[in-house]
Amino acid sequence: MKVVIVGAGMQGHVLTWNLARNPAVTEIVLGDYDEGRARLVAERVGGGKTHPVFLDAADIAAAAEVAAGARLVVNAVIPEYNLSIMRACLDSGAAYQDMASGQTRAKTIDEAYLEQMTLGQDFEKNGILALLSTGMDPGFTNTLAANGYEDLERCFEIRIKDYAIFDSPVPLQVWSQETYYTDCAQPPLLFEDGEFKRVEIFGRRECYPFPAPFGVGVVICHDHEEVTTLPRLLPHRYGDKGLCYVDFKMGGPEEGLDADMALVASGMTSKVPVTLKDGSEVRPIDVFVATLPPNPPMDELARLALSGQITDYGVVTVDCVGEKGGKPATITYAVFPPDIRWVNERIPGATSVSYGTSTPASIYAELIVEGRVAQTGIVCPEELPREVRDAFVAECGRRGLPVTRTDTVTVN
Repeated sequence: MKVVIVGAGMQGHVLTWNLARNPAVTEIVLGDYDEGRARLVAERVGGGKTHPVFLDAADIAAAAEVAAGARLVVNAVIPEYNLSIMRACLDSGAAYQDMASGQTRAKTIDEAYLEQMTLGQDFEKNGILALLSTGMDPGFTNTLAANGYEDLERCFEIRIKDYAIFDSPVPLQVWSQETYYTDCAQPPLLFEDGEFKRVEIFGRRECYPFPAPFGVGVVICHDHEEVTTLPRLLPHRYGDKGLCYVDFKMGGPEEGLDADMALVASGMTSKVPVTLKDGSEVRPIDVFVATLPPNPPMDELARLALSGQITDYGVVTVDCVGEKGGKPATITYAVFPPDIRWVNERIPGATSVSYGTSTPASIYAELIVEGRVAQTGIVCPEELPREVRDAFVAECGRRGLPVTRTDTVTVN
């Protein structure tokens, strides 16, 4: 079974490692604008069945040609290219998968998702699956939120939090800085009192008691896909249970949040072009990203991780609040991605974030390749059948992504 991965960066690296280990995947085509990077990843983790090719993700015809005969195309580039890769899948007949709807140059996350949905009838008519938002968050979080929503008789609130601690002696970007900071600069979407609304950036600051060993951590509202899809899809799929609140908050050491807020306030992360004295226009975020030093080479990153000089670990929680048996009830999930040392013992040059994002996506990709996802049209993880979601969660545990669940029910 042939699979195409578009993008040989941090995410494509981990996707290739995972998919190359699945015997159902007989061929992987790894496409990237930097063919040298694709060749390096293929040589290191491609399992002898990965072929690197040059690919411009914006070129629909070229992407469709690469995808010819493939069962699945996994999109591992920034969301700016989602639509072009989706259209290439429609032209080639391959299933489509991404890890986020994401903010683009012209659209918010919410607008980008709704734009993707305009292709829904085309995917349905052609009998092709498009599975959106399959990383850690969104993705794993949507899966757990659906399980909690389904298991409660009433579900009024879903609260999602991503908390991370990171330190490195060398510059290291564990995620697209353009994506992260443009999301930070966007007033976050919130679903409150049954309505979508925008709230202040870095707002709704909260001290949340994370499970051991993290303890109390500070989190703030952040623009994210879960707030877009969960209120729309869960009541439609599992019935109206009174859902009136959904948020996504991210956090870490408070000094880091304050520094990010100051950077955003400076205007340097804006995606809105400004006019320079010579009349030329430039996006501040492009200037900021261009000034960032490159990541260390894979071998150097692995050395620093294995020696304990880089720390990179976190926890993701999903709280589903409602009723069971007519009494107040809460179902809380916590996901514990492995730390960077554990990751580099297996995939030299990867990070906790790339492993925690792309391994869930890899598992969903394998479920598609193995024929265990039968739906067509555009689907998000929360819409998949319970047996598929449960199989996904179980496999995550086998790959170093353990989940705990705590049910709290009032008994009197």
